[in-house]
Amino acid sequence: MIHRVIALVLVTLCLASCRDSLDPQEIRICRQTLPAVTLDAERLTVTAIAPASAPFKMRIDYRALYQGRSSNHSVFCAFEPSSPDNRFAELSALTADGGALAPWKLHLLKRYWLERPEAVLADPGPGETVADVPEVPGGVAFLVQSLGNGVPTTAMTMLIAVAYALVFGLVQRINLAFGDFATLGGVMSVSIMLVMLALGSRSPAVDLVVVFTAAVGLVVVAGHMVEKLVFAPLAFRRGQTILIATVAVASVMREAMRVAQGPNDRWAPPITSPYLPVVRSGNFVVHITVMQMSIGAGAALVALAVVLLMRRSEFGRRWRAISDDALMANLVGISSRGMLALTFGLASALAGFAGFIMTVYYGGGDAYGGAMIGLKGLVAAVIGGIGSIEGALLGGLVLGLFEVIWQAYFPIEHRDVAVMTFLVLMLIFRPGGLFGFADATPRQV
Repeated sequence: MIHRVIALVLVTLCLASCRDSLDPQEIRICRQTLPAVTLDAERLTVTAIAPASAPFKMRIDYRALYQGRSSNHSVFCAFEPSSPDNRFAELSALTADGGALAPWKLHLLKRYWLERPEAVLADPGPGETVADVPEVPGGVAFLVQSLGNGVPTTAMTMLIAVAYALVFGLVQRINLAFGDFATLGGVMSVSIMLVMLALGSRSPAVDLVVVFTAAVGLVVVAGHMVEKLVFAPLAFRRGQTILIATVAVASVMREAMRVAQGPNDRWAPPITSPYLPVVRSGNFVVHITVMQMSIGAGAALVALAVVLLMRRSEFGRRWRAISDDALMANLVGISSRGMLALTFGLASALAGFAGFIMTVYYGGGDAYGGAMIGLKGLVAAVIGGIGSIEGALLGGLVLGLFEVIWQAYFPIEHRDVAVMTFLVLMLIFRPGGLFGFADATPRQV
């Protein structure tokens, strides 16, 4: 069952990247040049956006209104990365009706127009290129766009939360390095993707399959080593030694990734995917990318597979037996050490998948980002009821929605403070979480 789900997830992500598409950020930049190259126009209406032949990336056709008369125009935009390690492309050439812009004019355009807030305000919008979509109030459109943008981070949080719940539910111990496992998956995904590009690969679908398989596999290998050398020898002992040990493991992993990555963060080229209009409010059109939907669908499939695995498989029955009564399970021939190794491997794979999502959507990550990623996953597991797989999934969803709403309507710099405050309130009023234990008895972790 698991291998079928993995294949389905890969197919879903590949479908999001197989079709050549234009990057929404590049479309916006090219569109914002229209007021600068079409002076004195009363109104600009975009009529078509299409890929262009090399060296240009796209062509935008538009209609300009002058004193009651309209005329048709076109611009061609080219983009290239600002540096080899930078995933964000910048405008490198522009051709309008008057011909190609000289390099010095292009520099002035970028420096004194595109980098100013006035360019955003003067953006003519998608115009006639957007199909008919429902018109909604501005506040609703903003909320829908925020929810769509929050899908990848919510998926990552859910996966890390399930990783915590799997291990804690089995042996009542916490591995504080799962966030760094996710970061390792992200760093390895970037490295493998850059190697694929250096070897001349031009197929995003093939790249995704290779990167996913290699990155998740390497994280599982790293998790197996940590489980054998650190976690398993301490998992069945009393005391807080295992917490200190996993903190040390996390620190070692961060420093190892920092040394391997070098002084600068490395970013993979963005994997563009078609974006679909959902609703609009005037010129503000809410777009949800196919990649966002694919990530959400992939995470949901993996979550469903884990739930079914725990409920209907031999692995799940053995896991529940040890969770309920480890001594009795051992007496009937179920190995606690063996189940811990399998559970830790599954949890590591989920963390590696979260890191893969981070690279596919954001292009990479910081070697030191694992601390906050892991902490939020742990918070989600606690909110749902640590030790409960379904609770971890629900906790990840609740925390993801909380973060999205907070950063949409409140200062984003206070978001993490709000998350920790939310955790404190949950521990006060519902210490067992949504699906966990009901009493407030201290737990051995």
